[in-house]
Amino acid sequence: MTFFEYLAIAFSLLFSSAAMRLVGGLPHAFDAQRRYWIHLGFVGIQLVVTLAGFWAFWSYRDLSWNLGRFALALGVPSLIYFNACALIPENPESVASWRVYYYAVRRRYFAGVAAWALVTAAAGTSLIQMPWLHPARIGQAAALGAGLVGGSSASPRTHAVLLLATAAIGLVALLAMSRPGPLSP
Repeated sequence: MTFFEYLAIAFSLLFSSAAMRLVGGLPHAFDAQRRYWIHLGFVGIQLVVTLAGFWAFWSYRDLSWNLGRFALALGVPSLIYFNACALIPENPESVASWRVYYYAVRRRYFAGVAAWALVTAAAGTSLIQMPWLHPARIGQAAALGAGLVGGSSASPRTHAVLLLATAAIGLVALLAMSRPGPLSP
């Protein structure tokens, strides 16, 4: 086992826990009498972020690791898990209305999104020397903007636009990650 494979266990546990929280909450979030499409959309985006984050961690395989680098890198999946927990509570069956729940946790969720964007940008810059003009920065900038707007607005219309814009920009970022470069194997 290489040192990266050993460290990847911690990353994998966080990514897996986030995915399990989100997927485990889907049956409850899809319940026709309680669902809220904006909440479901952000759950879907968070699932894709979890997948993309796991995929991008391969870029760290050749690093010379130390505790500081490990802590910075671990911040990315930790915030993904934090965001998953904000969107889906420990007991999702107890949520009577996902609309009410979403607006009750939106500040926490979007603060986590903004923090994730900043930590991801810092990790990309300091760990793999990702250029500031790399196409993956589009997703980071969009997440930071979404975090700031989503956390400060309680308007359903704003959140609907935010969801659609985040999904569109996220698609562009995913396409950039699918090309050869520092974020693809």
